[in-house]
This record gives sequence, structure tokens and C-alpha cells, in this order.
Amino acid sequence: MSRDIESRIIDIVEGIRSSVVSIITTRLMVDEWLNATPMKGLGTGFFIDDKHIITANHVVQGATELSVVTPDGEEYEAELLGTDPEFDAALIRTRGIGSVKPVRLGDSDKLRVGQMVLAVGYPLGLLGEPTVTLGVISAIGRSIRTPVGILEGLIQTDAAINPGNSGGPLLNLDGEVIGVNTAIIAGAQGIGFAIPINLVKLSVEEILRFGRVIRPRLGIYGVDLNKPMAKYFRLPVDRGILVAGVIPGSPADDAGIRQGDVITAIDDEELTSIVQLKVHLAKKFMEGNRLFNLTIVRAELDIESGLRFKQDSAC
Repeated sequence: MSRDIESRIIDIVEGIRSSVVSIITTRLMVDEWLNATPMKGLGTGFFIDDKHIITANHVVQGATELSVVTPDGEEYEAELLGTDPEFDAALIRTRGIGSVKPVRLGDSDKLRVGQMVLAVGYPLGLLGEPTVTLGVISAIGRSIRTPVGILEGLIQTDAAINPGNSGGPLLNLDGEVIGVNTAIIAGAQGIGFAIPINLVKLSVEEILRFGRVIRPRLGIYGVDLNKPMAKYFRLPVDRGILVAGVIPGSPADDAGIRQGDVITAIDDEELTSIVQLKVHLAKKFMEGNRLFNLTIVRAELDIESGLRFKQDSAC
């Protein structure tokens, strides 16, 4: 590693250390004798202004008490403002910390595989200075199954992420947050995942504006279409969203969308992923739009058995 890159990493870490906090949660767990017992949990979050902190939804889900601990060891009470289980994002608020240097948010749509990144957080409950790990973006657009559902459009990285890192920032070498660390694969090495920051920005905007996440639904189950899939099904297009199922009575059902259709564009914007579709719907909905124009390529396919595994991922 060149000294220029090394110096840049050191500067980034020094600039962000005060912005990243440990999150301590208390949940009431019921044992086999039906006794309610408080249980502590640990995670990570980061300031986006002088009082608002982004973290992961699963860090704070079900918590009855929240507090944040700064790198200097000071603990402050916090309150949960809202969560977005679909994007595994949450926004909390704390007061009384004083002057806080917020992070800078980047643009996750510009990420490239091979790009160097830093993961910052408090793994395994280690307090004090946040832990920093270095890696690269291994892949983008990953989907994984978690205990709370399927997470889509994830950033995959080999920067070490451990329990306790969840909710912490994933940064580029410009010191911008481009993702929120969310999951690891148990038993695997060098495989961690982060929610793209552009999705988290939508969650935060909706929570601050409405007090909760309000998101439109088409009522489809879909998968990202790629060239091998298009070749296998003999489709005339190799980009878009392949409809694996339609929810009865949904807007998609009313519009005549069928299983096997390929959605190639929305409002003249070409589609390559279901995440892109969700972002478009959310942004336009917040702007007041209630009608959307879809471009469909129709194919007579029986794909239910082949794509049934994705049918708990609806848009």
C-alpha cells in the first residue's frame, strides 16, 4: 500500500472517529418459565447531523431502551424515531451531546467492484475508539435471506464485519458513507454486506417527513433479469425485472401484469434491478405522483417452480 493511500486512510479515520457511536439496547426476553428478563444488545450508528443517528433496523428492533456511547465513553439516552425493515434502516435521536461532526453521505449508485472501502464500528462490544477494517467492494446488487426477510441490492465487501458492527458506516476513500453495515454470512470469511446509502437516504427522508416509512407497492414478486436467465427462458430482452408472481387485487393485478412479464422501464427510465424500481417508486411517491407508466415485454412462461424461492420479496 502506498504512503499516499495510508495517509488518506488515517485522515479519514481521524475525521470520522467522533461521528461513530456504540448503540446499547435493552429488550425484554421471555424465558421458558414465561419470565420477562432484560437483555442487552450492542450495535453501531453514526451521526448525520448534531442529533440524528443512522443505524440498522435489526440493531434497535424490539428495544425498550436505547442509549449511545461516544468514543470518549460518555453515555446518552436516545429515542427511536422510525424504522424501515425492508431496507434494514433506522433513525434515532439523542440530545445533549453538544458539538458533533456529522458524516458526509456519498452516492452508492457510483460504486464499482474492486473499489477500496473502510468499515467502521464497535464489533463484539469493544468500546472506546471504533474499530476500522479495510477491504474492497467484492460485488454489488447482492440479495440475501435474513431472519426478518430478504434484503436486496446489497454491497458485498471483504472488509471484516463482525457482530456489533451492524449499523456502522462503510466508507469510500473520499471519507463518504456509501453503505450501512448490516450482515455477515456465518461460517464464511471475507463476506460481509452493507445497505447502499442511497436506499437509507430514502428511509431517513420518509421518517423525518412522515414519522414513518410510507412506500407505494405495485404488488409483484420479481427478480433481476440477466443474460443467462434470458437465454434459459428464451426471452427477447436480457435486462429488466422478471415478474415471478402477482399479488391478487394489487395495482399490478388490476393493470393486467402477469407472471412471466418483463418490466423494462418505468416512466421512460430503463430498469435493471428491482431495487431501482423501489427507489423510483419511493421518490416519485414523495413528490406526489400516484400514477406510473410501465413498459412490459410479455412472454408465455411457467416459472413458478423455478422462482418460488423469491416469493417473499415483494415490490
